[in-house]
Amino acid sequence: MSPEVIRNLGWDLMSGSANAAVLGILVLGVRRLLRRHLSPDWRLILSGLVLVRLVWPWEIPSPVSLFNVTAPLLPPINSGSFPVDGWRWCLAAWAAGVVVRFAWVIADWRQLQQRIVRSRPAQSGLAALWNEAIQGESEFLRRVPILQSSEVSGPCLAGLIQPCLLVPPDLSEQFSKKEIRLIFLHEMAHLRRRDLWLNVLLEAVRTVHWFNPVVGWVLRRWREDREEACDVHALSADRGVSKVLYGQVLLKCLESAAGLKADRVGVAWQGDPSSAPPSLVHRIQAIARFRSGRRTWVVGACTLTAVALLGLTDQEPLPPRRVWLLKKESILGLLPPLPGFPTV
Repeated sequence: MSPEVIRNLGWDLMSGSANAAVLGILVLGVRRLLRRHLSPDWRLILSGLVLVRLVWPWEIPSPVSLFNVTAPLLPPINSGSFPVDGWRWCLAAWAAGVVVRFAWVIADWRQLQQRIVRSRPAQSGLAALWNEAIQGESEFLRRVPILQSSEVSGPCLAGLIQPCLLVPPDLSEQFSKKEIRLIFLHEMAHLRRRDLWLNVLLEAVRTVHWFNPVVGWVLRRWREDREEACDVHALSADRGVSKVLYGQVLLKCLESAAGLKADRVGVAWQGDPSSAPPSLVHRIQAIARFRSGRRTWVVGACTLTAVALLGLTDQEPLPPRRVWLLKKESILGLLPPLPGFPTV
């Protein structure tokens, strides 16, 4: 590649990721501040603005842009601020990181595919409960098979073209029929929302921007909000659903899913139950506060508009007079020659 292409590629990657990181910090702050007043879907849309910023092709100067505040705090650099060899080394390190992370994803995918191959159809009782849960849904959901695998310790959705639901063989022994119905309603919400495909998108973004910790934090919060959104769907599917029972099912799923690591290529719980993350506490609190028919679209729409105006616009350019004053030759021309000193 030519030196100009290398400079532009490196600069676009670095500047785009930096702008997304600034917006990501704002989104994380707003999300934390208004968590109780925003539904999970609105929080997901807010996090989506960070992904939009990563590929945002337009420059829209605005006096209310967030970058009017942050840009002066950063050093004035551009694609020509570093030598070509420096950009080559940076791009080589970035490409190596992409290859390593992509290899991890492929390894996880192959492992999950092998589990699917070694699985067997679920018992007729589980299939009947699934058919009852998806009654009245689309043909796409009715084609999803329930497979039992001794290699999973909790429910796990896998597959893109032909998705399936993997469950442990002793699911019927661990949970009652009412509890299994709640699990199926939660997993059905993932399928209706096309979360398996969104998982691929999130992992692709994480692979490309593996060096940006803020992007990683935003994507982890995205996954947490996704689970809360499916909780809301399951609680809203039936007025007779008990919030206490649903919370107990969530805790039991956490205990039984220790060591299940399919988060990169599937939709499942990942983590050690002995060190439950704050997201679990937030989910339990959200379940306790759940009210059917609660609407937060006014707060969500206003917050989304404000964050989009702040984060999807760019620094307002300097007025022509200020730009002229910043030129070295202009400044030197304004100063009268001092006696005893040679003129420049």
